[in-house]
Amino acid sequence: MNELLATLLPSFTPELRDEMVGMTCDLVDIPSPTGEEGPIADYVAHRFREIDGMDIELQEVEPDRYNVIGRLRGSGRGRSLLLGAHFDTGMTGKDPGMPFGLLPKATVEDGGWIYGLGVSNMKSAFAAYYGAIRAVQEADIELRGDIIMAGVIGETEKSPTDEFAGPAYRAGGWGTLYAAQHGVVADAAILGEPTGLRVQTGNSSYIFAKVTTRGISRHTWSKEHGDDAIEKGVRVLDALRAWEPEFAASHAHPTMGTRIGFGAIRGGNPFQPAVNPARSCTLYLDFRFPPTATIMEIHRQVRGFLDDLAEKDPALATELSFFLCRNGYEIGDDEPLVRTVERAHRDVFGTPSHKVEPYRYDVSADTSILHEYGVPALTYGPGGIRKDGVYDVYDQYGEIVSIENLVDCTKVYAKCIAEICG
Repeated sequence: MNELLATLLPSFTPELRDEMVGMTCDLVDIPSPTGEEGPIADYVAHRFREIDGMDIELQEVEPDRYNVIGRLRGSGRGRSLLLGAHFDTGMTGKDPGMPFGLLPKATVEDGGWIYGLGVSNMKSAFAAYYGAIRAVQEADIELRGDIIMAGVIGETEKSPTDEFAGPAYRAGGWGTLYAAQHGVVADAAILGEPTGLRVQTGNSSYIFAKVTTRGISRHTWSKEHGDDAIEKGVRVLDALRAWEPEFAASHAHPTMGTRIGFGAIRGGNPFQPAVNPARSCTLYLDFRFPPTATIMEIHRQVRGFLDDLAEKDPALATELSFFLCRNGYEIGDDEPLVRTVERAHRDVFGTPSHKVEPYRYDVSADTSILHEYGVPALTYGPGGIRKDGVYDVYDQYGEIVSIENLVDCTKVYAKCIAEICG
């Protein structure tokens, strides 16, 4: 057994395990949809203040929304490690008929699994960070570099648009961007996203876009004299779907895909259907592509396709606008951080770590923001494995995390802390 790991393992007592499980359940029990992260931030700040020597800073990003930055300072001249996780959940848990695993209420099953909204993505990571730092301290491992814990708001993939404005929609990496802009950076970063105990070394870029067609409204009795924007929008939608394979082929990448997501369509007035045909129709699209392409390159490509479409049929003239742009990133397998995490995984599990499936690279993470600030970053977390062994955040009952995987992931984090900061 690795000597450093052997020093750490006695710290992983049944009491620490129970504390981590209890903390995970507490976090799930605190609802934290985007825009309402205040209570969970208070809890995380309180718990990490329990760690001897850890300084806690509350970064107010906007009223009632703040990041929690914990810093355990080393003795000096060592490398620093940032452990990051987001507070917010993409769903509210308030919708009727939700399965118990998508409610903000933790359920612990006898087989050693925890269900609940956010448990996998990614509240269990906070408990793992807490346990890892506690274990390193208990093992009396001297740290020269700083350990930074960053709990952030507004990570989930959403953005204000049209009348959907305010804190509930300000996300897409909002909290981590603010933290990095205000000096929360490190020599390396691990984010405990639900990768299923596998290393993920990058993610795709993405753009949220609106494509709008225009028409002329009349009334039901005179609709023949109108010009239907919805009918035009559907034709544009069909054309984009047909173009997607060509778009994907133009940005081939060994791990990251190129895709178009068709998220929503809005046209006309739901409260006044007698006014028709619709005066406007807007498609809400999600473009995913490798970081080898730039945002403006994609803009020119999409705009060019739409212009060609309108040239063939002037009725299909469109307006294109972007309302969220996020660069992706990738780091090489020879990056020291990658080697450190893979080595720690092998020491804990006795087998090599595997890379995630290609689809995981199309899921965004705040690692790309940290990368823009010069921080080598990857994702590796306890969530993302179901009871049947399938790699997924959800089963038929909702989000799920194995307690055994949570503890083992914490051991990997502890060894990474000791190796990077020690």
